Amino acid sequence: MKDLAKHAALVGASLVVALLIAELALRVIGYREPILYQPDARLGWIFRPGADDWYTGEGRAFIQINSAGMHDREHALAKPEGVYRIVVLGDSYSEAKQVPIDSTYWSLLPGRLARCGFQAGKRIEVLNFSISGYGTAQELILLRSLAGRYQPDLVLLQFTGSNDIRNNSRSLEPAKNRPFFVLDANGTLHLDDSFASRPGFRRVQSPFWRAYRRVAPYSRLVQFLRAAVHSRSSQRLERSFAVAEAGLDEAELKPPRDPRWEDAWRITEALILEVDREAARMGARTLVMTVPWPAQDLPDLEEREDFARRAGVPDLGYADRRMEAFGKAHGVPVLVLAPGMGKAAETESRYLHGFGEHLGIGHWNTAGHSVAAGLIAGALCSDSLPFQNGMVMNERNGALSP
Repeated sequence: MKDLAKHAALVGASLVVALLIAELALRVIGYREPILYQPDARLGWIFRPGADDWYTGEGRAFIQINSAGMHDREHALAKPEGVYRIVVLGDSYSEAKQVPIDSTYWSLLPGRLARCGFQAGKRIEVLNFSISGYGTAQELILLRSLAGRYQPDLVLLQFTGSNDIRNNSRSLEPAKNRPFFVLDANGTLHLDDSFASRPGFRRVQSPFWRAYRRVAPYSRLVQFLRAAVHSRSSQRLERSFAVAEAGLDEAELKPPRDPRWEDAWRITEALILEVDREAARMGARTLVMTVPWPAQDLPDLEEREDFARRAGVPDLGYADRRMEAFGKAHGVPVLVLAPGMGKAAETESRYLHGFGEHLGIGHWNTAGHSVAAGLIAGALCSDSLPFQNGMVMNERNGALSP
């Protein structure tokens, strides 16, 4: 028995030493995989308030999450006198952890708007509430629960035509640990937050997983093992898409192919209208901004056409056209970024997506953010949107409303 105990103690000590060596080795080579998120029973997941780390998955940037759980600087809850506030709701494109915070489009936007005289006499403040993986359902809930408390004057709603439709559909979205909305026979939205009571979500809220999340930010080994598990999950997801990058869905390049996709579009459009109504109740306007597929703003036109051929579509603009027509029909201003970004990429012969050896895919680089900021500022400062003298034309009743 004593020999067995000694053997077990020796094995245990050897294991501890091996784990310490692995931890030290990962620190020596500079490995780190930031753990910025935590589960949330209302939204599925949120940022960990106060978290910070280097992100090197695409590009290289130091990420800081403020005390309110935003990838942004600190902002006072009460809007100061003489300030015009823009609230940004979006997914990973607007979360923008791939570039330094000063290079994000929402950081560049106040300066661009000031130069063109937008809201003259007021200081423009842009607050970023975007979180990777979010769909319009989560963005609506976030507007109601947190972002709206900051008294926005304009809600800038980012729409990603490569995955938002799927994200908003309970039947299509594979990642179920999130809230969904469903439409009843009368076209009314109803929240389905049943994910929070399911065993899988309750498990990540257990004491064990809470302890894991407290340890993980400080252990390179835990981060390495977590990244390996997530990498396998990403590979499985990537294999499920024939043409697009992991996380994107080529089905959104085409008209709905079955009732599930048509329902997903109807839910998404209903959610956008509800965001617009919610913003109006807060005294704010809404601008929907559509993010292009990476292939839409490749600098080489032949590469864009080749992607479209492989996807089996005549062009890559179906989601943009549908969203633009929807906005016109319902009085919701929509800014389609693809034409302007594609022209900039072609004219300047530069990639707006991607980093290092992976140009042309993935998220916006600093050039992409700069071009996006210019296009948004140009639209807000011009007559290309139905904004007039600080008002928005409501096409539903033909009246001007603040």
